[in-house]
Amino acid sequence: MYWIDPEHPDASDHIAKYLSVWLHQYCPQNRPVIFVCIGTPAVIGDCLGPVTGTILSKYLQSNIYGTLEEPVHAVNIKAAIKKIKKQHQKPFIIAIDAALGNSSQTGYILLKEGPLHPGRGVGKRLPPIGHIQISGIFQDIFSAAAANQMTCFSRCISQGILKLYSAL
Repeated sequence: MYWIDPEHPDASDHIAKYLSVWLHQYCPQNRPVIFVCIGTPAVIGDCLGPVTGTILSKYLQSNIYGTLEEPVHAVNIKAAIKKIKKQHQKPFIIAIDAALGNSSQTGYILLKEGPLHPGRGVGKRLPPIGHIQISGIFQDIFSAAAANQMTCFSRCISQGILKLYSAL
């Protein structure tokens, strides 16, 4: 588990480095890497996934699920998981989502091995997803500060992933 301050000058480099280590450790070369960017554009803090997915889709062109135009959220996540499993053989999934945390966690990006449990912080029971999870931690996804945090998180996460792909 890694906590990253997105305002640190090397934050995106750290994201690329940790993801690279995990991909080399757990993901054979012939296995597709899929990014599932979860959230709804209807809530400023919760659109971290779709904003990040939209940025990534401009550069990676494929294997991105969840954008501002076609979000993956509580209503359609089960269908999205089925679609991914149907279209990709043994996909290695990196899930990206907003999460709620306490005041000492707020403002950080969490990278963690294991599945992400979307909606858990707001009491929803949705299927877990992913082999690696990337979460931007908010104290309140509805606050005015959430917009600035979401922008900072999505920029840092997408830059880290794009640096990872340029290094591969």
